[in-house]
Amino acid sequence: MKAPDLRKEFPRSGRTRLGDYVWLARLADKVRAQVAGTLGDYVAYCDVSRGFLERCGISPETFTALITGGAEDEDLVRYFDHHVTAEQREAANRWVLVENAKDLDEQEREERRL
Repeated sequence: MKAPDLRKEFPRSGRTRLGDYVWLARLADKVRAQVAGTLGDYVAYCDVSRGFLERCGISPETFTALITGGAEDEDLVRYFDHHVTAEQREAANRWVLVENAKDLDEQEREERRL
């Protein structure tokens, strides 16, 4: 998958699902852009990203290795489905959608304005 240029476009919404995971699409966009040098003002492993991965039981280093290894969206879903329990997935989704709902709303407002 081609890395997005986040200096010119936005990553996918944190609410966009890849498989049964929220935030995964946005995280993938940001890390792909970081690897490609097109991250712009975004932070690949912001607090929400770190909390999402922590709840999934996957380290940022492992996620970066997946991306640098060429993992497409479908590959990420397969990896997460194999390594993340249903309980971990629900905790990660709750972290994003409930515990960080205000941050998500603010991100979407900011990105719509630009």
